[in-house]
Amino acid sequence: MLPRVLAMRSASLGCYVANTAKKGQFPRTLRNPTIDLPDSTRAQALLARAFGARAEGARVEAPIDGAINRTFPVLLDDTRYALRLRVNESGFRYEKGIAKSALVGAIHAAKRGGATDREAAAAKAGGEAPPHAPTLHYWSDGDATWPLPWEIASWCPGEAVGAADAKPSADAMARAANAIADIHDVAFDGGKADLLNLTGSEPDFAAWVGGAIERELARGPVPGAIDGYARAIARKARAVARWTMVHNDLHGLHLIDDPAAERLWIIDWDNALVAPPELDFVKLKHWTRIDAGTGHLSADPAMYGAILAAYEAKTGRGLDRDVFAACEALWLLRVWRFESERRAQGRPTPVLFAGPEIYRAALDRLAEAA
Repeated sequence: MLPRVLAMRSASLGCYVANTAKKGQFPRTLRNPTIDLPDSTRAQALLARAFGARAEGARVEAPIDGAINRTFPVLLDDTRYALRLRVNESGFRYEKGIAKSALVGAIHAAKRGGATDREAAAAKAGGEAPPHAPTLHYWSDGDATWPLPWEIASWCPGEAVGAADAKPSADAMARAANAIADIHDVAFDGGKADLLNLTGSEPDFAAWVGGAIERELARGPVPGAIDGYARAIARKARAVARWTMVHNDLHGLHLIDDPAAERLWIIDWDNALVAPPELDFVKLKHWTRIDAGTGHLSADPAMYGAILAAYEAKTGRGLDRDVFAACEALWLLRVWRFESERRAQGRPTPVLFAGPEIYRAALDRLAEAA
């Protein structure tokens, strides 16, 4: 096991970035994420920090770019790793300057050990991986080698259940359901503003989702029918809900199934938060797998239904329809807003994601059916 870095706190990150920018280091990545992204040379420097002299034998492969991260597949001593770097936090709505996998893993372990929410808040200096996540070998909230969060984890063998050509078995669907149920296995006393503030909570679901919807509506103009629908959903939301850890970015490409080992991995934990478990099934409903025709993450009702049925069998409870409806309205509003702003700013939409009109149409359908 490699050593883990105790992270440099984000409070010092702004000063560090300002100083290094003057020196010419990382001059544009933080201001403009399309320029000066980390290359293989930078990746080798990070590997050297984690592995020492062993890193000289590493083979760094072409990177895989996500919305806020760049991941380099690495082969070292016949073992594969994933070197994952945050490259853009400008539009990121969750905790900035935090290596989230280590934070989620520590909190989840503390809660499973019987800790209260307040006690779990003290566990954030830990560094183990979340449930069903790949082994975490090295992590940092930002340091002299790269100023934003980065981590090295084991590479997940297997195939994403949501790949365009994937044909996941019933066993794979059951493994996915079991893994999701394990994430939701620990209870909290209410919704949390973020995972760095577990001591305060909002136990009233109606207040939590209503406040979140109002904040989204306040960010800019919203078509009248959608505005009315979102506000109506917020008004009718019930007060009581279950509160658990949720992955909050659960779609078919983040579920990696290895049938040979009969194991399923869940990756990319940056969006994790405390919320009702229904929230995890909203994104999975809309982004179940890649559509072979468009190349976009799209709905697959049969696959979604199979995972949901297996989850309900595993947990012995179904999703709360009213809570799900409120979470769906919130998520669609957020993703519509995000994609609209991305387009307005002239930033390209990654091929995996549809444009804002898709989410506008989904909101219109829900509004019409309400």
